[in-house]
Amino acid sequence: MKKSLLLAIALIISFNAFSQGGMWLPVLAENHIKDMQHLGFKLSADDIYSINKACMKDAVVLFGGGCTGEIVSDKGLLFTNHHCGRGEIVSHSTLEHDYLTDGFWAKSLNEELVCTNLNVLILEQMIELPQDEELSKKLVDETKNKFGENFYYSVEKFYGGNVSYLFVYKKFCDVRLVGAPPSAIGGFGGDTDNWMWPRHGGDFSVFRIYADKNNNPTKGYSADNVPYKPKYHFKISLKGVEKEDFTMVFGFPGETQEYLPSCAVKYYSKQNYPARIFCRAQRMAIMDEAMNRDRGVRLKYTSLYSYAENAKKKWEGAVIGLNRFDAIGVKKAEENIIKKDSYISKQLEKYEELYENNTSAMMADAYFLETIYQTFQFKAGEKAYRLSLVKVEDSPQEIFSMVNTATENTLRLFASRDSAVERNIFNAMLKIYLDSCAAFVPEKIQKIITENNLKTSQDFVNYYYNNSYLADSVRFKNLVSKYIYPDKNRKKFETRVLEFSSIIQNDIGIIFYFDMIKLYFDKIAPQVESFEQEHEILDKRYQAFLLKHYPEKIKFPDANSTLRFTYGKADGFRPKDGVIYDYFTTLEGVMEKDNPEIYDYNTPEKLKTLFLSKDFGRYADKDGKIHVCFVASNHTTGGNSGSPVINSKGELIGINFDRCWEGTMSDLMYNPEICRNISVDIRYVLFLIDKLGGAKNIINELTIVE
Repeated sequence: MKKSLLLAIALIISFNAFSQGGMWLPVLAENHIKDMQHLGFKLSADDIYSINKACMKDAVVLFGGGCTGEIVSDKGLLFTNHHCGRGEIVSHSTLEHDYLTDGFWAKSLNEELVCTNLNVLILEQMIELPQDEELSKKLVDETKNKFGENFYYSVEKFYGGNVSYLFVYKKFCDVRLVGAPPSAIGGFGGDTDNWMWPRHGGDFSVFRIYADKNNNPTKGYSADNVPYKPKYHFKISLKGVEKEDFTMVFGFPGETQEYLPSCAVKYYSKQNYPARIFCRAQRMAIMDEAMNRDRGVRLKYTSLYSYAENAKKKWEGAVIGLNRFDAIGVKKAEENIIKKDSYISKQLEKYEELYENNTSAMMADAYFLETIYQTFQFKAGEKAYRLSLVKVEDSPQEIFSMVNTATENTLRLFASRDSAVERNIFNAMLKIYLDSCAAFVPEKIQKIITENNLKTSQDFVNYYYNNSYLADSVRFKNLVSKYIYPDKNRKKFETRVLEFSSIIQNDIGIIFYFDMIKLYFDKIAPQVESFEQEHEILDKRYQAFLLKHYPEKIKFPDANSTLRFTYGKADGFRPKDGVIYDYFTTLEGVMEKDNPEIYDYNTPEKLKTLFLSKDFGRYADKDGKIHVCFVASNHTTGGNSGSPVINSKGELIGINFDRCWEGTMSDLMYNPEICRNISVDIRYVLFLIDKLGGAKNIINELTIVE
């Protein structure tokens, strides 16, 4: 039988050891098992991925679409990161029950909190598809008929589209919050420590998957649902991590672009990333100042702030790393070798032309998404825009339904934000956009600016707040109630509807939203889409050439939120001249950083008491200390947050949550000298659950190896 393309590639490159970097498809684990065993792994490829027996892949979940989680009990108990579960923690928090600040621990199944919009996916099987489109479609249809409608299916491309796989998942839509440490532990260090090493965060949260009485996925919560019984769950090791120990990370990495040409690396490191960093820094400064003043504002903005901060700091580290290791020069040197082939030389020239001709539109796209799109004013316009579509020809019932829905959505957005904060953000973001994208301002907006002599962004903001009903929730609500209410006189009702529609359509808030989004989709998006389509064609040709002639240069397919494993060793590193980092941190470091005046460093008193009394239970290392975090040379990226970190015996030793700042360039270029993933030591997790949270019910569910 003719070997599949991906298997052929794997056989070619498996002759070499690639422990230093790589995000490998679990279905091809057999090709890496010798290398893994050389590093200390004691299990087989079937223990990683198998469709014939329970294995690790059955205990790894795609959590909420953007993180990873691992099943740790035979009752569907699941660990992931605190920052992955933060949205759910916040959604259940109030000023009276502030689970974000104080933590939460369910002491029984009845106390677990339903997460309405959360789901997890568990991979059942991945199937390589034929390159022939008709045969591929046939195999997909056959697979769907085999597994049925209760499964979730996704076709994903690899190596620039030269290889495709069908992924078959079970999708569970009843997931409940079981536990979370206080934010000052789960998010310890906040913005200051994010992406940094040494690290001292207890970045974990606990959830549970529920199924129906037959252990099948359900489409949502039901009081009749019961804890899911997994095929496999991870045992948890209390033996700890030694330097040079084998480590493996199993999860759903989001996106890497390891095979970009030098011109693309130049664009990202010199233009795109710096611009995005600047935009987010401005937003964050405004939010941070307000959150430090007001606890209520902190609850509203903690997720928005974390979202902005996470990518910003990653891009900062990537820029530093790419410059330090001369990524552009390295890429050019590699290209000079393969340029000897006239075909690939022309492909690289096309890449250069593509970036040169489209940089203006791509930067406008970046600025729009980082500024205008992030403003409350744009999003309020988006929510309220449906009001402008009300027609007198519609029945009163249809009008009331449309108006009520749009009004409720808009008022809900008002309630989730702070007016003063949003006004300041609007000014800052508008200024950046107008200064950077003068060629991409809608004519109507430009006309308003000119006719009203609005010389600065602040002038425009003042004009907006003086004239828009979307500038104030009370003003907006009063407008709707003034015009849209039941009336037996149809003619009077229609007159009010017409007047209401005219007011909404001419409101500067609606104009700002509609004209900005129209300009984006008319002028920016088409050019970006065209760029991406041409880029995709070039990528497929480029990577096909490398696969055929230089397979050693294209070892693994770029990450695309599909299940991967990566492996390496626990080890420290040298971030810069004269600095050497150890591979682990301890609870002593938490106490050294403790600062009651700073929210993210305000260590709970109970944790301080446990530290001073050395009440560590069975969770201390052999050195007598509580180990908090450790680093290793596993190749990870966004999406790996919450991934299980596994030892040589397949036991859980940590939960991955970050990368070291100096190595965040690994999305574009991995370097074993500097790239490290950061994990919370599983013993610290258990210590916090047990000693801090008093949730022995959770501890008793786990399979713990002493």
